Amino acid sequence: MSWPDGARRAGRARRAVTLAVLAGAAGLMVFVAGPASLRSSVVPDVQAVQAAALPGPGFAAGWAPSGPLRTFTGQDLFNQIDGGAELFLEFGFVDLRLQSYVREKTRLTLSAYRMESPASALGVYLMKMGRETPFPEVAARNSSEDVQLTMVKGRYFVQVDNLDDVPATRAETAALANAFLGAVAEEKEATPLDALPAEGKVAGSERLIRGPYALQPYFTFGEGDILSLGGRTFGALAEYRLPDGRAFTQLIVPYPSSEAAAAALAHLKGSLDQYIKVTGDRPDGFDFVDFQGKKGTVDRSGARLDARFKIRD
Repeated sequence: MSWPDGARRAGRARRAVTLAVLAGAAGLMVFVAGPASLRSSVVPDVQAVQAAALPGPGFAAGWAPSGPLRTFTGQDLFNQIDGGAELFLEFGFVDLRLQSYVREKTRLTLSAYRMESPASALGVYLMKMGRETPFPEVAARNSSEDVQLTMVKGRYFVQVDNLDDVPATRAETAALANAFLGAVAEEKEATPLDALPAEGKVAGSERLIRGPYALQPYFTFGEGDILSLGGRTFGALAEYRLPDGRAFTQLIVPYPSSEAAAAALAHLKGSLDQYIKVTGDRPDGFDFVDFQGKKGTVDRSGARLDARFKIRD
């Protein structure tokens, strides 16, 4: 669950983002080139929400903070998770606070990532959770194992690492997690996940998309901000297996307006990867075959793009 495939994709993703462009007619902002300047074009007033307090001593018997609190903001995140920071920055990273706790020879480490919004935190969690295996005693949505708890609540993506040679008990690890989660505000935010059709959707395959780093593990339409998300628009995807044997991945992106969606479609058509062959063109969409010979479609309806790829009939 820590950083699956992050290092392997980092180099490719860095190259992809340097070519990010957006049709001016869409009236949207975009990521500027290169990982050194990767950031959201619109940063909410995150300071209006007070940072959740970190646990002090006593969350469990004998436990206390150990060593200094380490804080990372902006591009400093590369100093902590080089090879995985790009995804956080794409979703809207604010800061990371990292604190160790000890009891005798046992150590736990709490990593609290504050994101721009609850949708941003959920987006990271869905990418990092692996096969979701929750611990019921953890007081938030989580995907956990003995060596690491991975959680999301409000605008926080949180991990507790239990990697010492003398491991903490599961109860102690959960106690640290819950001590922090209790200080996190419960915030809700609508996301495009609700727009995904229910029939045939593979449970646990849902993902939020906010740019090339999140999209790349599932499909490559082209380089850069190929969907014109501009660091502000979220899309949602999931895998589907239908009773008649058909299977595909579906991606839905609701844009701010029909004009923005039309401009995004035009940009997508004009910037497709050279290995994607368009087999049918129409004003509000197109059909294609990818480099593996698998079919796909893209259609616009009003302010929404609906793409299906890796179709198996």
